[in-house]
Amino acid sequence: MRKQSSKATWIVCAVLWGLGVTGCGGSGPEGAMLESGLPARTGEAARAEANGEGALSAALVTSSTVTKAISAGSSHSLALRTDGSVWAWGHNSSGQLGNGTQTLSNVPVRVTGLPAIQAIAAGENHSLALGVDGTIWAWGQNNAGQLGDGTKTHRLSPVSVSVPGGAVAIAGGLAHSLAIAADGSVYSWGQNAYGQLGDGTTSSRLTPVRLSLPVSIAAVSAGWYHSMALGADGRVWTWGYNNNGQIGNGSASSSIHQLSPYLVSLAHGATAIAAGGNHSLALLSNKSVVAWGHNANGQLGNGTTTSAHAPVAVGLTGEVSAIAVGGNFSLAIDSTGAAWSWGQNNVGQLGDGSTTQRTLPVWVLGVSDAQALSGGLFHALALRPGCPFWAWGQNSSGQLGDGTLTHRLTKTQTQLLNIYFYDLEGDGYGADLLPAEEACEAPSPEYVENGLDCDDFDPSVNPGATEVCDGLDNDCNGQTDDGSASSNWYRDADGDGHGDAAVSTQACGQPSGYVSNSNDCNDTNASVKPGATEVCNNVDDNCNGSVDEGVPLSTWYRDADGDGRGDAAVSTLACSAPAGYVSSSDDCNDANPTLPRAFSQDNDRDGYGDRFTISPAPFGCTPPPGYSYTSDDCNDSNASVRPGAAELCDTVDNNCDGAVDNGVGCSCSAWLSSDTVPSGGTATFGFVTTGPFPAGSRAYLYGTRNGVVDANGSDSYDQLTFSYQVGNYPGLEGYYQRYIIIRGPDYAALCETNVVSGWFLAP
Repeated sequence: MRKQSSKATWIVCAVLWGLGVTGCGGSGPEGAMLESGLPARTGEAARAEANGEGALSAALVTSSTVTKAISAGSSHSLALRTDGSVWAWGHNSSGQLGNGTQTLSNVPVRVTGLPAIQAIAAGENHSLALGVDGTIWAWGQNNAGQLGDGTKTHRLSPVSVSVPGGAVAIAGGLAHSLAIAADGSVYSWGQNAYGQLGDGTTSSRLTPVRLSLPVSIAAVSAGWYHSMALGADGRVWTWGYNNNGQIGNGSASSSIHQLSPYLVSLAHGATAIAAGGNHSLALLSNKSVVAWGHNANGQLGNGTTTSAHAPVAVGLTGEVSAIAVGGNFSLAIDSTGAAWSWGQNNVGQLGDGSTTQRTLPVWVLGVSDAQALSGGLFHALALRPGCPFWAWGQNSSGQLGDGTLTHRLTKTQTQLLNIYFYDLEGDGYGADLLPAEEACEAPSPEYVENGLDCDDFDPSVNPGATEVCDGLDNDCNGQTDDGSASSNWYRDADGDGHGDAAVSTQACGQPSGYVSNSNDCNDTNASVKPGATEVCNNVDDNCNGSVDEGVPLSTWYRDADGDGRGDAAVSTLACSAPAGYVSSSDDCNDANPTLPRAFSQDNDRDGYGDRFTISPAPFGCTPPPGYSYTSDDCNDSNASVRPGAAELCDTVDNNCDGAVDNGVGCSCSAWLSSDTVPSGGTATFGFVTTGPFPAGSRAYLYGTRNGVVDANGSDSYDQLTFSYQVGNYPGLEGYYQRYIIIRGPDYAALCETNVVSGWFLAP
């Protein structure tokens, strides 16, 4: 008979959150239950990790071994038995029990329509299961797409969920779900109002979406509105709602959500994680526990009710081997197997015989041999040796599974026993040669808990056997000769004797077109292979990871701005031009593709070159004397005519905008205060101008008297606005006409006024 596990689990993950703690089953040494999302390890690897000696890893389960597991939802519970069957009890309004009904059950009922399962996870009102073949199944509430089947339809029986390559771990939150794929990547789906899916958005997802994380992930855990991931290197990431600091980034906000994974600062690497309702736990490699987030009920276990926005130490004095969380309470297993609890206790969910809230850990009465723990909203589950499934706390929906609806302040046995299978050949794995037996202990030495032996007549064939090349499915994983010695062959499509590592098959003998090595770096070109002669063609001809090595080299210069000219200060040696490099080195500014350039000749030295006089040389980054960056001067012989110059009333395009005297309002006008002046009387004559006229401009007076040019009408004035009195004295009688011409410094007429007329009357 196989030895039964009686010691504490060496690691337990992330059992979820508060409205449904996630359980992630797997196989451990001597049948120990793992509820951490970490795949099973056996033998020396398991013992090394139990002692903190090994690195965590995520790998697809390849054997059919199944170990017992538990997971508590909001008001329902799940259990996994060693025959791969899943059982459920408690609240069932959304079909979360998976038995095709919506009727609650206070005793365990079997979930229908599932293949052999290796792990389970309960969300608030939905449930998840992970098949031994890596398939994911889901059932129950689906209002936010938390089942991941592409709909929002509640399911009373399991439906399949697609994750590329299959999964190795699962977790269920309030209304969202997580999974780790076989390659160590994380997928999420369901509600995302607070970024709990971690994909950088707040959009809900009806099917799994892949997250961006820098390392392979070994465990995941889902809280109400936040999520956690544990890297294979011991680092921890969080994302989602942060109203109580559950992200662990040193702050708390109900409006600023963490939409993508945040790396939590921890003193040591972690070996397990657990996301509660609004708080988070991590089990560190030194066997201590830290917590952060909401603490109104003492769920952080540090003796206070003050929330913490960064990790604080939990008041557990001994070494800890496993952690779990409920809605507003927390659980742990120490190195002796004793179970501890702290936080909210209004219906006895701490299992210490009271309803007193605890801010420091207290012993769960009667549980000194726990193998795994899981917390729901107001109840908790424990996995123990012998009679396996136990529970305490709220029971209004039958979530304790003891056949009643009575709350329990201490542990009560769930009405679900171990299942034992007859082992004919004594290899520790049973089959269905005789009916299975249900009991707390094996009915006889011939019975074992694992019932997935695919050939109970051959002791060398069982889920724990090593696959060998013999045409048999030695390890009962449904595949023949997979992973057996000398069974990997690689496609040699170009016939050069070297295979492609990306295209392989398993066989005991060499298939046609396949070879035993996988070192070809280009299986479409027979001239590219290990040992080939390297030539200058920008190809790794000999597959040594280097290109064009050992061939004559030339100097190439960096062309950062892509202008075809290189920077003499940045060069490299290669047989052909690398990307971004050119052969020339005459670029004087490799950050500006317009330099070097030809400059415009600036004859009048006003800083603007003649657009019609583009010089072919010199080229450079700075114009030499007599040249300019620009080529838009419209008169390169007049320094006062250039772009940006002030426009004057001089019939010249001073600012080179293509228009003359525009925008300055050039005008001039003359006036006479009276058109008749009596003998001995006076009148005022004047003129005004608007707009800027060139310096040195003068006003010239012109006119006639009785139609004859008046010799007195040639005066000039420096002022451009002027008035004066004129008098009618004897001898001046007659008809006068006068006008003004504004002339520039070169005497050119710039503006001519109107003609004013007046009679100087006779006495």
